[in-house]
Amino acid sequence: MSAFSRSDHWTEYELVSLNGSLRPFADVAARPKTIFVVPYHYGGVMSGFELITITFSFVLGLGVAQILRSVAYVVREKDQFRLHWIPLTTAALVLAFMIQFWFALFIVDSFLDSWNWPVYCILLILAIIIFLSGATALPAPASRRTTDLIEDFNTRGKVSLLFFAAYFVGWDIVAVMFWRPRMELLAAVNIIMATLSVAAYAIQKPRVRALLHGALIALTIYGMIYVWATPSLDW
Repeated sequence: MSAFSRSDHWTEYELVSLNGSLRPFADVAARPKTIFVVPYHYGGVMSGFELITITFSFVLGLGVAQILRSVAYVVREKDQFRLHWIPLTTAALVLAFMIQFWFALFIVDSFLDSWNWPVYCILLILAIIIFLSGATALPAPASRRTTDLIEDFNTRGKVSLLFFAAYFVGWDIVAVMFWRPRMELLAAVNIIMATLSVAAYAIQKPRVRALLHGALIALTIYGMIYVWATPSLDW
């Protein structure tokens, strides 16, 4: 099959405007120099947004897999670990925001006429940050240096809280870029989440740290219901 032939899965398109609009070729003989071969998707062409989200899906998918693998390892080897609720709930919070990230992408896409490099790079950095937060919260299956989850979290895993804080600051930057009515609450909740995360990282007193983690859990539940994007793709 030549590079310019058509099959059931691929067709040829030409660029018809600078914003990336495409149209099928009707006359192969009149084909210009610049063409684009794109896959059919549900009877049509994959949108630019669908193609862009592939990168985010790779990063977030790896993050979800990393957290689930660590949780499975801790549960499987529970006789060798002294479990503690703070590392486990931290991993659960990060997992929730990895999933919520996909919903937020649809909201950002609704604000854009066309995607551009600054927006794409900022969101990709946010995906990497939340991945790092999840990857550092719990001991990896290959780690044999700890038998105490809270000790491991206090010495190595709590760095995940700094990534967690950076994630919310980053989303406030995105909110400023696409400011809309009602975003005041979104920005405020994000700042509080970031502040609580940094405080939980810095404070050494176990009782105070437990209170801060409890506040993070409570504010996350509130935000998931009333503030951040939901599976209904609304906010």
